[in-house]
Amino acid sequence: MIPKIKKILYATDLSSGADHALGYALSIAMSGDARISIINVYEKMSHNKNIEMRSEDFASAKQKLTARIKKNLLSYTKAEVGDECAFTKYVENIYVTAGVPVDTIIEQAKDGDYDLIIMGTHGHGFLYSALIGSTAKRMIAQSPIPVLVARIPDKLN
Repeated sequence: MIPKIKKILYATDLSSGADHALGYALSIAMSGDARISIINVYEKMSHNKNIEMRSEDFASAKQKLTARIKKNLLSYTKAEVGDECAFTKYVENIYVTAGVPVDTIIEQAKDGDYDLIIMGTHGHGFLYSALIGSTAKRMIAQSPIPVLVARIPDKLN
């Protein structure tokens, strides 16, 4: 049986190059008329680059990050697809939340009945992965839902 992908959960850390994985989400959505939801999970106990989440109350930071995601996506779709409307046509929801990224993404994917999770990875190398483990590696190991991991090219990091 060929799976029908109707709902995609695109996980982003908002880093430079993260839009590379968005390209895969848009490609799949456009070819199969699927819908995309975007999730950004702030890990409170990390050195996350989301400074807004540490310097302001969560509600205000959430609004700012959601606006930042929308702005980035509009720019990306206009540049890559040639039409800002691709963003509004294919993206249904944007979730900005706090928690353990792997657990939170998997929980959202199950609750939302998603068919596929798409995320990028920076590929920090063997030693990093062996000692610490990457979010992408843990997602693949723990997710009951298929995960597409797009390697972010070094020039985009």
